Amino acid sequence: MTDLFSQPLIRDLQPGETVTGFFVLRRSELRTKQDGSPYLFLELGDASGRIQASVWEDAARLSEQFSVGQVVKVEARIRTYKDKHQLNIQRIRPSVEEDGVEIRDLLPRAPLDTDDLFKKILAVVDSVQDSHLNRLLHRLFDDESWTKRFRDAPGGKLWHHAYLGGLMEHTLSVARICDTMAGQYSLINRDLLISGALLHDIGKLNEYGVEQGFIDYTDEGRLWGHIVMGGRTVHNLIDSLNEDPPFPDELKKQLIHLILSHQGKLEHGSPVLPATLEAVILYYADEMDAKTNGLKHVVEREGRTDRRWSPYLNIMDRFIYLAPYSEREKSD
Repeated sequence: MTDLFSQPLIRDLQPGETVTGFFVLRRSELRTKQDGSPYLFLELGDASGRIQASVWEDAARLSEQFSVGQVVKVEARIRTYKDKHQLNIQRIRPSVEEDGVEIRDLLPRAPLDTDDLFKKILAVVDSVQDSHLNRLLHRLFDDESWTKRFRDAPGGKLWHHAYLGGLMEHTLSVARICDTMAGQYSLINRDLLISGALLHDIGKLNEYGVEQGFIDYTDEGRLWGHIVMGGRTVHNLIDSLNEDPPFPDELKKQLIHLILSHQGKLEHGSPVLPATLEAVILYYADEMDAKTNGLKHVVEREGRTDRRWSPYLNIMDRFIYLAPYSEREKSD
């Protein structure tokens, strides 16, 4: 069985080195060189990131041997092109059963202890005093099949919390931010806000899939989106509770509003704008945690270089100043 821990990670590859290892094939395109002959353009991935690669010889034949989502073994030399590392592949083949490599071994995972994260999530659930909301939350978080998926789900595709366990990490962080804000303003319905924080992204369980060897949208994720799916899940779950007394209609309206409005803007995917104090807080808590996590990974990735500024980030419409973090790492 192959020891994946012995092969270098993509994030640690340096120009001039030669690497032999297993990667997930994320993209494969047969392209044409300037002289008219074909070459194979690939994007490969492992638990640490992605890298572009090229196969210059026998490209047409090799292109028929691989499919996206497949594990491949490559021998390649690392080079730099337009300030980015690339692999110049000398040898490549599909992984076989004898290699002992599982696709999930090549997926990124949460950097924190997921068992500990889940215990902390359950503590937040138990802190909700409203009996209707408490029963609703326990209906989900006591369901072993649902929580198994929740504990393993990514929180994003590429930008923030884009790793197994990322959704749980993000959910706990948003709930903590909301709890702090609820303690600052007595007008806030803490139980409603915390419940919204715990449920705001549950649609992501069905929005993303990893079966193809990397995090990508499911058909439902592209067609409906996690906001609609999450709102529908909570709506149907409340209707199935059969409580006596029944779940209050006003509470149901406000809770589902938190889910539907948590992206904050129509152009960001929310069908409605935040219209309650709790919804506004949830939007900013979600935004704060998502952007901080995304930028953290930019700083960690680019901080491995001597750059003082990051490349331009289209998603945030700005450059990020890296120097303080690079200098901090050097001093440590």
